[in-house]
Amino acid sequence: MKFGHENMILDDILKVLKRKSSCKAYTVQGQSFSYAKLYRFVCGLYAFLLRQNPNKRPVVVYGHKDVMMKAAFLACSFAGAAYVPIDESTPMTRVRQILDAVKPIVVLGDIQECFPAVSSEQCRKIMESSDNAEIEHIFLQPDDICYIIFTSGSTGTPKGVKVTYRNVDSCIRWLSGIVGTNREVVLNQADFSFDASVADLYLSVLSESEHYILSAGSYTDLGLLFHELRESGGSVAVFTPSFADLLLLDKSFDRSLLPELKLILFCGEKLSASTVKKLYERFGNIRVINCYGPTECTYAVTSCELSYEPDISKEIPLGYPKHDVRIYIVDEDLREVPDGQTGEIIITGASVADGYLNDPQNAAFMTYMGERAYATGDLGRKENGVLYFSSRKDRQIKYKGFRIELSDIEKNIYELGYVEKAVVLPEKFSDGRVLSLIAFLILRENTSKTPSEIARELRGRLPAYMCPVIRTVKELPLTENGKCDERKLLRSVRDVGKNHTNN
Repeated sequence: MKFGHENMILDDILKVLKRKSSCKAYTVQGQSFSYAKLYRFVCGLYAFLLRQNPNKRPVVVYGHKDVMMKAAFLACSFAGAAYVPIDESTPMTRVRQILDAVKPIVVLGDIQECFPAVSSEQCRKIMESSDNAEIEHIFLQPDDICYIIFTSGSTGTPKGVKVTYRNVDSCIRWLSGIVGTNREVVLNQADFSFDASVADLYLSVLSESEHYILSAGSYTDLGLLFHELRESGGSVAVFTPSFADLLLLDKSFDRSLLPELKLILFCGEKLSASTVKKLYERFGNIRVINCYGPTECTYAVTSCELSYEPDISKEIPLGYPKHDVRIYIVDEDLREVPDGQTGEIIITGASVADGYLNDPQNAAFMTYMGERAYATGDLGRKENGVLYFSSRKDRQIKYKGFRIELSDIEKNIYELGYVEKAVVLPEKFSDGRVLSLIAFLILRENTSKTPSEIARELRGRLPAYMCPVIRTVKELPLTENGKCDERKLLRSVRDVGKNHTNN
């Protein structure tokens, strides 16, 4: 078998697929596919792409967590083409922006646009063709682009992050060593258009595990969600903290629901000690690993396995960096700050992506200390080599003439001792000026504090200009990738205001 490069994860994944095992590879909406079937699907799409895409141009894969998407990702990589995942829930205006930026050779999936597309039905026929040849050559080279994932841009136009095969290989090999998966049931949460899914997409197939998909509808239908969890037999979960907090609102999220669960891998948001403590109380002997990393640095670059009895008054660390990256904390002049001092997090090394599509001069990607680097826009600090997250640089606002860190307000709210979850957001005028500060709070069980009582206590801790309007909520809405939906929270405030006006 000729590969033309050093042994990398696609070589190992191909070995797994070529075993043609009858073990479950993928389960979605009650339907399972074996590794033998997945390999057949990949072979069909691989052969199709080699015929249709000799110049290895990018391929858009459109759908919603169906098996075709995973097969297409692997087929694109084996055939040497970058894949661009788009979930079918993406607004069509944004889809058009992505298509205009990528100019793909073809779209796989039922996209309703005037663009060369292969429908899901056509893809199914290609995947199930009886004359699908074996994969004998991997065309993707280490420095080729493996995938392009689009993130929100500050200008309102999505930015395509170009992640190389070498980036992915470094990330997944590192994660595999930390997690130690081997024929597990790996639970998926995030849509494939978000990099939060990268870990479960690759870890599952690399370890010959079952990739069990939680449907998007389960976010709003907890009955469906808990049914899927109960049926899954999940042993490894890749979650965001907000998704775990949603699950923990129900007392039945415990060991009896998921008796085989042995590890939860967190990334994407700040993890609270309260969340970790609840998980240990509900599941007992479970491993909880906290990771950190932006999309521009291939899912994650730090990790920390958390202790059984976390002190809920203390921060959860992001952990130590992986062996082939370096992390610097710098001031506004890009000078390193002393240990324990807060500054911007800069990441260098093997995980830093190739940059943004069609934007080679973006200042966030740079050379620092002689290495390719990414300035994250995150604020943090290091203590004895361990990284801690503070907040986003853009969470510093100007209000009533004062500079305010929203995370500072949140920290003081948590120190009240009876708040389970706090999100402080600025409500703004159309010109960007801050109108007010609003704190959305989930209170701990058996807490009967009213918003006015909470506000009064906060006034004893914070200056008046930092005291937010208090709103207590039962749960925080989630975005499609399982993070807190801040826009929906602010919309709920505006909607209440409109109702009051109408009444």
